[in-house]
Amino acid sequence: MRIFNILILVFFALLFANCSPPIEPAPSEIMYFLLIDRFVDGNPDNNEGSNSSSYEPYDGTNPEALKHYQGGDLLGVTQSLDSLRAMGITMIWISPFIDNSNTDYVGWWPYHGYHPIDFYKVDEHFGTLEDLKTLVETAHAKDMKIIFDMPFNQTAADHPWINDESKKDWFHVDDAGEPYAITDWQNQEQIERGELHGLPDLAQERAEVATYLIEVSKYWIKETGCDGFRLDAVKHAPISFWRNYTQKIRELAGPDFLLLGEVFWGEAWRIEPYDDIGFDFLFDIPGYYAIRNTFNKGASLGDFSKFYELNSKNLPNTFFATLIDNHDVARFNVGLEENAWKKQMLALGWLMTSPGLPVIYSGTEIGMKGYSVDDVSGESQDYLNRLPYPQKLSPEQLLQKKQFTELAKLRNQHPALSKGDFKELYKDWSVYAYVRTWGDENILVCLNTAGTQEFISIPLAEGIDMSEIHKTYGEAVIRREEGELLLRLPPNTMSTWEFEGEVSNHLPEWTGFTDRLSADYQLKRLYYIDEDRSIARFQIAGDFSNWVAGDYPTSRRGDSLFIEVPLKPGSYQYKFILNGNTWIADPNALENSTDPYGGRNSILTVSSR
Repeated sequence: MRIFNILILVFFALLFANCSPPIEPAPSEIMYFLLIDRFVDGNPDNNEGSNSSSYEPYDGTNPEALKHYQGGDLLGVTQSLDSLRAMGITMIWISPFIDNSNTDYVGWWPYHGYHPIDFYKVDEHFGTLEDLKTLVETAHAKDMKIIFDMPFNQTAADHPWINDESKKDWFHVDDAGEPYAITDWQNQEQIERGELHGLPDLAQERAEVATYLIEVSKYWIKETGCDGFRLDAVKHAPISFWRNYTQKIRELAGPDFLLLGEVFWGEAWRIEPYDDIGFDFLFDIPGYYAIRNTFNKGASLGDFSKFYELNSKNLPNTFFATLIDNHDVARFNVGLEENAWKKQMLALGWLMTSPGLPVIYSGTEIGMKGYSVDDVSGESQDYLNRLPYPQKLSPEQLLQKKQFTELAKLRNQHPALSKGDFKELYKDWSVYAYVRTWGDENILVCLNTAGTQEFISIPLAEGIDMSEIHKTYGEAVIRREEGELLLRLPPNTMSTWEFEGEVSNHLPEWTGFTDRLSADYQLKRLYYIDEDRSIARFQIAGDFSNWVAGDYPTSRRGDSLFIEVPLKPGSYQYKFILNGNTWIADPNALENSTDPYGGRNSILTVSSR
């Protein structure tokens, strides 16, 4: 059998120097996000709230019921703390509990909590202020943290402020009193002033609005003793507001109070303006797309690592909260037909062994399925991604939960996986190897996304004694021979090993990667007509490269430019990049789709051989 050389354990600084964690290590936490209403019903007496039509239980056959409340509440979360702690969870982010509208204004009830109508009250569907206090106190007794979700971008459409003459300036409206629409997602002014989902948009740049929201935050901190806030829709409010907000909250709550910002952009450079303005973490949305493209859609692991380079270059002061799915996007396993759970465990394995704060969406640990608006044509269907958590787990789900618990245990037991340096060792289409180092602890991680068994060798640098290396997770086989480690990696698996020593002090200079593309990729040739021959640089980017301009082979014949891209069978979206800055759809593409900014992406379908 062919042995593919991985390279000598290399010094991370040469390629990945910019990917070290910023300033100090991130907290050793695993966060669990849950929608209160979709989790556990601890008190059936509050299911209907103040409107009996708001509640309609889902029985698996009536999807319209998912537009209604399902009965989950704060007491149910409290009752579940022991189970979550046993699973390895140390921090829980709960969806907004603030009192919501009692109408189904946008076609469904605000079971998710993002249609606030009274910022100082707990919604009656979820319980009482005492229930909220009990949740926080009980969590603290179990050495767990509770993070509140604060929706400060908008109010409910029937909020009393709407008809309050004294509050008319609290919302963004034009001279005719009409709300702004977001028609250009490249226009930051529209993004900050436009309505989301038809909900009145708060004018956070006004001092009285900013003061009100800060006072609301202080109230909940003082009343409950919570451990942090997840701040919703950050890009839809001015940066000046957030800089002031984070400063004021720090003054009250202290440096350990967690501030987690949701800046929902898929490109690292778009998140750059939010770097170093007071948030402890920002969600790694670029990383989410990279994870999905690689572990779900089969893109190259070689390209997968590029998003870390971009994150580190653009956001040197930011810790990332990492995720493989959440309530706003499709569940990870949507679209997977074979080995869905194995691939999901690979993605979770990456989450648990890479830098950042891992965030687990409730149900991901048991392989729950669910679509989002991007996956269903027609009307918005986000509610399909928000199924109630099962009251009783199936044998398969129990097994999946057990396997997830093993992953969480791995991260919790090894500080190197949460705090350590990240040293990239090798990358090709289907194998990725790296070392996490914290003090004397080194964890070697190998991922194999191929559907076939892979054999690799790791030559040992002089002075490195790995005779004491031992496996900490996975099914791979490792043995030591003179001068090298030999590894056999089963298909669709992750394995980890622990060894001692200061790795970087012993490694020789890096000499370069040897790319190994698996046999199932195909070279696809695309072209563009350069009529006036003005294009000096011709590139391509797409979901196969995490929308990073790839350095793929190019050539010219007369006025025709050609580019070759290695792709696995599947459907891909892409754009051409002309002279480094002009992004266009492929004029010769057979199929196109609308991009998130009102333009076009081209579509390329690669058929199986």
